[in-house]
This record gives sequence, C-alpha cells and structure tokens, in this order.
Amino acid sequence: MKIYILTDLEGVGGVVNRTQVSAGSAAYEKACDRLTLEVNAAVEGAVAAGADEILVVDGHGSNSAVNMIYEKLHPAASYVQGVPWTIYPQDLDDTYDAIFQIGAHAMAGTKGAVLEHTMSSEHWVEMRINGKPMGEVGLIAACAGAYEVPFVMVSGCDKACAEARAIVPEVECAVVKYGISRHCARLLPHPVVLDIIREKACQAVKKAHIVQPFKVDGPVSIEIDYLRNDMVDMIKERQGVEKIGPRTVRFTGKDIIQAYARVRGA
Repeated sequence: MKIYILTDLEGVGGVVNRTQVSAGSAAYEKACDRLTLEVNAAVEGAVAAGADEILVVDGHGSNSAVNMIYEKLHPAASYVQGVPWTIYPQDLDDTYDAIFQIGAHAMAGTKGAVLEHTMSSEHWVEMRINGKPMGEVGLIAACAGAYEVPFVMVSGCDKACAEARAIVPEVECAVVKYGISRHCARLLPHPVVLDIIREKACQAVKKAHIVQPFKVDGPVSIEIDYLRNDMVDMIKERQGVEKIGPRTVRFTGKDIIQAYARVRGA
C-alpha cells in the first residue's frame, strides 16, 4: 500500500494566527514542531494499517516549503521539501493507492474557519473549478483523482473537514480544532490531536480500496478572482489563459492537471 501525504500549516493543532504560519518567529518554530508530530502520527497510523511506502510532501509556503523538522521525521516515510515544484502536487502519480491532507484549511470566505484562504490570502479572492467554488482541499483531491488516487484522510479545523466531506463523504476527518473566527478556535490538547490523527490515518488506509477518487470532468475551467486589477494586468493572455473581467482570469485545460499548470504558469 502506497500513500501520498500533502501537508499545510494553517490546519495544524494550536495554530490560530498568521504569526504561527510565517517564518521568523518562535511561534512559527513551535507550529513546525507540531506539524512534524502530526505528520509522524499520520505515518504511524498508515503503517499500522499496512502501508509499506509513504511519501510526505511539505506544502506550506511558496517561497520555501521547508516546515517539517527534518531530524524529527518518522523513518517509515520519505519526504519532499523545498521549491519550486516541477508539477502540482509534486511527485503525485497513478502508482499511489491513496492521498492524505494533513494541516488543511478551508477555502477563502468560509465563515468561522481558522486562517481560511485559497492559495494566497493576499492575492486570491475566489477560485471556481467548472463553475463551482473550491479551495485547496478540493483542488488537491481533484488532482489526485486525475491519477485515480482516492482522497481518504484529512486533518484540520472542523470547517476544513466539512469542506472535505462535502467533496468525498467517505473521507476520514481528524478535527484538530473548532473554528470560532479566522484567528480564534476552540483547541484540543495536542496529545489528543495526535491520537485522533493516528486513528483516522489507520482507518483511512483500511478503507482506501472502497473510496472512489474525486474526479472533475474535462475539459476543465479554473476561474480565479484576484484582489486587485493590477494583479490581472500582469498576467499574459495565451492559449488556455483568458482575462474575462478586470479582476478575473479563466484558465482552461483538457483536465485539472493541465488547467492548474496554466494557473501556476500565470
């Protein structure tokens, strides 16, 4: 059983504000330590259920993507850190049996979600895939689905988990905190969080063979509303890239992989 794990930082237990997800502070260093422990718990749960190959990809931060603490990582997995990625998500292909998302957050505009945003809180207002508003959870699940890989486990705040369940009802959800507002949540003790993640990862691997991949029918259109007009002004129109409003660009492709590759190339 081969498992792919993509991480983020906003959905980690105890993380509630931007200081904790931005490099250069003691709060950030502590959040990275918690992320590492949560990744290890997911790896432990997956191994307990029979996973024999696990890749964990550090997915937080477009400028560095180095958030897990290397010396503390579980020896049963291998890891990808750093940028730039050559594909999105890096190294995901059809050889994997399932995908987890650890530390996930809800899409921009989700009421009561902790640190909600879609890709860039400073640039993106909304993303729509084939007309449907979607966040990073759905995008990643759809990319996995393009390779026939089912999305089976997620950890994050209750709003991120609800978003995942709306996409894949069978997904195992490790709720690590309950959002009150963007920078406030009801927290669980971290040892409890680790136990929940370990248990849900184990259950997810056991049921991976019955969960259907989340697929977006092609051709695929990704529309992005940007915060300001000048952000769109900087994007060059070309094949598969069309400005359809002063703050909106449509990216198209034969499938989700090609369409999002054009977003990344914008």
